[in-house]
Amino acid sequence: MTRITSRPAVAPVSTPSTSAPQKASVPGAPAENAGWKPVAGAARVAPTAPAMTSEQVATAFYEAFSKRDVAAMGKLYAPDATFKDPIYDLKGRDETTKMWSTLFKTGKNLEVQFKVLESGPDGAKVSWNADYEVFGRKVHNECVANLTIKDGKITAHRDEWSWSKWARQALPLGPLAELKPVRALVNFFLQRA
Repeated sequence: MTRITSRPAVAPVSTPSTSAPQKASVPGAPAENAGWKPVAGAARVAPTAPAMTSEQVATAFYEAFSKRDVAAMGKLYAPDATFKDPIYDLKGRDETTKMWSTLFKTGKNLEVQFKVLESGPDGAKVSWNADYEVFGRKVHNECVANLTIKDGKITAHRDEWSWSKWARQALPLGPLAELKPVRALVNFFLQRA
């Protein structure tokens, strides 16, 4: 197995004491690498930017959400991220971004407001409201999201909102939407949309 580090791949160069030390041959290498040269066949590794903080990730995610930018949202999820809310229980970035894409196609006139309530090294809690139209009906959805974040990527996303309030606004079923079999049927069809 090859181990790659962010340090330049270099090896010491021995120089006779009568000659001046060789200059670093690694472009952009710090002066302390003077007298070192690249190892033949070693992979060059570009330096990486530090990971965003949890608050930065949450803010970037909801800014992209408000613009319906599924590609930008997807870049903020880890490949094996999970998503859960009263309708969906998804595994992986691809399933999650597909869900967002479908919701954006279904909902019209989306307006999102959000506020990062808490953030720490392992995640963020975000309050967000969405106003939109779905199935020709106006919906106001109030949500709290709990994001687990590692290395600048969302690894788990849990949205909590009221099924009852949402269903009464979005579906022309009235109180029938509260019945467990009706809810199960609605969830089944929404998950396959």
